[in-house]
Amino acid sequence: MSNSSQMVIRQLKLGDPYPGRPHSVLVQIPTWADMVDFGQGKALMDHGYPRSVVHPDIHLLGSRVLAKLRLLDGSCSILLFSGIRAAFSCKEYILLHYKKSEGHSTLAGSIRVYAVNFGPPCHEQHAPDFCPALYAVVYLSKASQPAGAFWQRAGPGISSRLAQRCMQYGCDPRIALLTTSAVQRASHLDSHPVYEIVAASDVFLYAAGMVAIHHVHQTLLDWRLGESVNAGLLYEPTLRILQTQGPGLNSYSMGSEADLDRLASQLERTSKGSRPVQAVWCECPSNPLLETVNLRRLRRLADQHDLVIVVDDSVGSFANVDLLGVADVVITSLSKYFSGYADVMAGSVVLNPNSAYYATLQKRMSATYENSLFVEDAIQLESNSRDFLPRMARVNETTQYLVDRLSRLVPDPAVPLTRIFHPSVCASRPYYECQMRRASSQTFFRAEYGGVFTMEFANVASAAVFFDALHVYKGLSFGADVCLASPYVQMTGQDYQPKASGGGVKETIIRFSVGLEEPGEILHRIHVALDAAAQVWRPKVLDGEICIASL
Repeated sequence: MSNSSQMVIRQLKLGDPYPGRPHSVLVQIPTWADMVDFGQGKALMDHGYPRSVVHPDIHLLGSRVLAKLRLLDGSCSILLFSGIRAAFSCKEYILLHYKKSEGHSTLAGSIRVYAVNFGPPCHEQHAPDFCPALYAVVYLSKASQPAGAFWQRAGPGISSRLAQRCMQYGCDPRIALLTTSAVQRASHLDSHPVYEIVAASDVFLYAAGMVAIHHVHQTLLDWRLGESVNAGLLYEPTLRILQTQGPGLNSYSMGSEADLDRLASQLERTSKGSRPVQAVWCECPSNPLLETVNLRRLRRLADQHDLVIVVDDSVGSFANVDLLGVADVVITSLSKYFSGYADVMAGSVVLNPNSAYYATLQKRMSATYENSLFVEDAIQLESNSRDFLPRMARVNETTQYLVDRLSRLVPDPAVPLTRIFHPSVCASRPYYECQMRRASSQTFFRAEYGGVFTMEFANVASAAVFFDALHVYKGLSFGADVCLASPYVQMTGQDYQPKASGGGVKETIIRFSVGLEEPGEILHRIHVALDAAAQVWRPKVLDGEICIASL
């Protein structure tokens, strides 16, 4: 990391996007206090991670649509989608939030879905080759909370690239009110035969990883309508989708062997008449503690009790882990390592062609699939992915270098670093290694333990000082070409202490995503920040024993 790069990082203020990338998903949140404000919804930023902050160009485009509808008085708000199903799902989500309230019937009539078609630029006589069509959900501003929650959790809002293209052709958009019957007329894709290996037809692309998660969950609900289970920690927005849509979520917290024992007991009770379970969700490894569930045991339980297993491999990346031996469905945030340059949002679902549920899932997923990935975003994604494996190899190597050296500091009482979380040092390492992708003679790449690790500090004060003194990019994502740090609990604004088992996510952790900078330089920056943190963490030796004086 050059001095000029460090100067740029120091100069970035709250909400400043990554310089030189007009569609960057990286936005600087520079201090611990800023992260706390963000998690509590108090940080005001014009730019942000695309599911957390609406891009200014999307705001402007929405204002143009509201102006055409003569609704700029502040009484109504708008969300824009690239697919009709996503738009009506948003409407249904808002209504579900108000289902038991007295104003439900009034609100239902006020939420409208419009088709918005953009013609040629004002100065052109002929229509361009590409004329974008969007779907607008217009609702009373008092419903902004559930509308925003859907947009953040299901993630299907339009991209900044699509917004810019629409504005080129958006002098006078043509707007038409739609009814629910329009969804029923939406085109369906044909189902495909079973393949022994993954075919192109088994891969579904989306505008974001959360869109993929939402579509899979809705597909399972429409098919089975059973309770969901999570084995191990899940990304917070995923948890909210499983909790708020459908019969609910039964959490098996850390996914330990004891937790899986409890799950097995519940499944035995289920077979005798209690509430059915439709699917088990997990991550490999988990975010942010990088632990891995015993997926092979989970597969045996699923086979015994007729369960679908859904696994998110975004943190490990499918370069490092192969989950088709245990999962029926694999979900990936392509915005992370596959893209690698943090300037495009995308996600994918891969159906396992060897799954007992393959034919059913393929048919149902295809029937309701809506391609919301804008073509220019897809082009950027493909371009970024061309060096995926070389990037991942370098990130793997650098991360292991850092983890090995930082782990040596944990026993030192003078250092406020109390634990390192990474698949290579977690107790669940054998379970992760069971899922590591086998080396292929077709490529130089060798699977390793991934590019994310988490540091746990002795107390909040030392963690906050470390974060503020750390000169790397700070924000909400991971898997970029630059290092990125975030205090996970403060960033999400959630309490992650599980009630079912002794472990948990503490408020003193900082997640670190490794980029392509030089390993020695990254380590130096971390050491500088650790030295600063040590100033608020001074152990004192009294009569041969260490007495910790902390703030």
